[in-house]
Formats: sequence, C-alpha cells, structure tokens
Amino acid sequence: MQTVADIMLRILGQTKNGTKILDPDESTRVILRQFDATCDLVNGWTLDRDARIRMAIAVVSRGVDIERVVDALTWKDFEGLVAAILEENGFICVQSLRRRGDMGERGMEIDVIGVRDRRMIVVDAKMWASRMGKTSALRQAAERQAERTRQLADNLSLLMRKMPTLRPGSYTLYPVLVTWLVENVVLHSGVPVVPIFKFNSFVMDFPIYEDQLVSYRGHVMS
Repeated sequence: MQTVADIMLRILGQTKNGTKILDPDESTRVILRQFDATCDLVNGWTLDRDARIRMAIAVVSRGVDIERVVDALTWKDFEGLVAAILEENGFICVQSLRRRGDMGERGMEIDVIGVRDRRMIVVDAKMWASRMGKTSALRQAAERQAERTRQLADNLSLLMRKMPTLRPGSYTLYPVLVTWLVENVVLHSGVPVVPIFKFNSFVMDFPIYEDQLVSYRGHVMS
C-alpha cells in the first residue's frame, strides 16, 4: 500500500518536466488539492513551482531520504527549496540574481541571497547528479562562490534592484555552497559546503560557524 509520501514523490516525479498528471486516482487528487494544484479537464492536473517546493518540504518532513526527494526536483526547484529553508528561519530572500558581463566587467550569477539583520547568506545551489571527483569540483566551486560574493559586496546596488526594502548601512556577506553530494558540513578556504538535508540546522546554528567562515563587508547607501 502506498503511503502519502510515496504518492507525493510520484507527483513530483510526474511534474518534474512540466508534465501534467492525467486522470489521477482519488488519493492522488486529494493530495493535489491540498497543494492547490490546478486542473484542466482537457490537459489534466499541474503544480506550480511554489507548490512543488511545499510538497518537497512536506515529503522530507515525513522522514523520506532527501536524495529521493532531490531526484524528483529541477534545479529551479532546488533553488526554491534553499530559499524556503532560509525564509523559514526569518531571512528575506532573492533568487536568481544575474548581472550581464561586458567589456570591462565579468558577469555574475547568484542563485539565492538571504538577508536577516546585517547578515547576508549568499548561496550557490549545486544540484549535481554525479559524485565523481566531487572534492576538487567543490573546492573550485567554493572559490568561485567566494569571488562572486566579494563582487556582490562591492556592488550591493545590484541587490537593491530586486530587494528595494534593503536598509541602508553595512552588511556582512558569507558565501555558501549547498549540495546533496556531501554528508557533513565541510569548509573549503573558509567557504562552507552544506548538504541540503543539514542546511536548516546549519542556518539555525549559524553563529557557531560564523567565526570560521570567510566573509566580505558591503555597504548600502541611504
């Protein structure tokens, strides 16, 4: 007999690539309604991304191994899951901050930025599918994320365009990698690499880690 978590995982898998669910059974329809899925009598049922993220969190809360959940997510869902965890801990979040490069300046892409008080957690969400060569790859990714965070600290006006309520003053920015390839929180040159299933506890215990982490100071003008 399928559990509620099993049904949710199946729904996430079926809607991963935008595929609609045609003619679901009654137990599936009950769950779809709980997550505000929309129904088109011709094309079937579908979930928007916010609903998928809420469903993913619900599955994890039922004790399902997070690797099974992540496997049913897209990279945008994964970013959304990271942002949802930050928001649950009182952070205001921006996703997908992009700056195009030009002749004088390199482009920059940051997946998730969480702001709480005078701290910013600047996240690169790595939804890598392979564990091959992960140590060297994560080290390089950590170094790149540190550089992106430094660039952002030097130009917080970029963030103000997407977060106009950002208060004037100084902020401390911390680069972070979130992935599901590692089992424990590890540091590469002061940049924490955090498994997604431990990201919530990492955020809750952030003051414990803070003195060990590389950080950058940025300023928002009034």
